[in-house]
Amino acid sequence: MKTIPEAMKAYLETHPFDSGSDDCATVLDQLHLAYANSHESDPPEIREGFKELEEFLHALPLSDNNAVCDLCCRLCAAYEHKAFLDGLQYGAHLIRELHK
Repeated sequence: MKTIPEAMKAYLETHPFDSGSDDCATVLDQLHLAYANSHESDPPEIREGFKELEEFLHALPLSDNNAVCDLCCRLCAAYEHKAFLDGLQYGAHLIRELHK
């Protein structure tokens, strides 16, 4: 009987990864894309947070408003991506600890 890692290696060798998306070169990219797309709608606290941000931004000229909003969104997306990767890494370490 094969061990789980041996079985996984054999499976992966016979089933190469095809994400079906030019934006996803790796399984990790595909997982993150699926995770990011799984948010059908924002929870109320996020909707309220964006409304509050918009109220603060109304005092700025439109070009500054857009720049600040764009920066906030980029930072949020980067933070979400990091948290997603950290979660996967913690899970991988947990699996290693459980199989020692």
